[in-house]
Amino acid sequence: MITCPNCHHLNDGGNFCEKCGTRLTEGEAVVAGGAPAASVETVRPNEHLEKAKNVSKLYFGYFMSLLKSPLAKGSRIGEEHFVNGLITIILYSLILPLSMYVALGEYGRYMDSAFLTIVIKPTLAMAVFVFLMSVFTFCAVKVVGVQVTFKSAVAKFGAILVPFIAVFVLGLLMSLFEIYEFVFVLGLGLFGAIFTAPAIVVMSYTRNIASKFDPLYGIILTYVASFIVFALILRGFIMNMIDSLGIFSSPF
Repeated sequence: MITCPNCHHLNDGGNFCEKCGTRLTEGEAVVAGGAPAASVETVRPNEHLEKAKNVSKLYFGYFMSLLKSPLAKGSRIGEEHFVNGLITIILYSLILPLSMYVALGEYGRYMDSAFLTIVIKPTLAMAVFVFLMSVFTFCAVKVVGVQVTFKSAVAKFGAILVPFIAVFVLGLLMSLFEIYEFVFVLGLGLFGAIFTAPAIVVMSYTRNIASKFDPLYGIILTYVASFIVFALILRGFIMNMIDSLGIFSSPF
């Protein structure tokens, strides 16, 4: 029996539908005495998922190349890697709070909204701090007299953070296995980046530039501005932790 593609009438045979006269094709044959053959539909891949996969692959290649030779590759990074630089800043800002959350373990239950307090808020604060540090670095480069775009400076700053993300990942793994020296590893990743990234970025732009304003003073000003912001953020984080734990709160 053949099913009409137009009105779905079952025909005993022939080239045309008995009911509506539509031409019949062999592809409309009914399977196993009555059930129409299932039409094969082409599964279209999700465009957003495919884009996400492509971005992930590109970023992984970018990350691994910088991890192998951060100075050599990082010095050639331009504004075309601005988005990769922002992604790197976000990853760098996330892993440190996440490591602390993992290290606290069951003690986190004594805090109100532990994940929000230990991970989400510090990640946002850390991202703001690192981004501002890249802004200060850009300003230092401009003060020296180098013509550079903001996107290029941020991209290069993010590139220098790649090896310190690897250090943070090591600290995260150590916290998972309760190796308490992870604190020193995280400290290395934090302060290593604070002291290293601005200096490398500034010097990469000013190496062969003659300027009345020495690049060293630009680096020092970057450190001063960065540590002022860091102190303010750290103070806010400590006060937030105290409020969450209920320390010094009145028992009445």
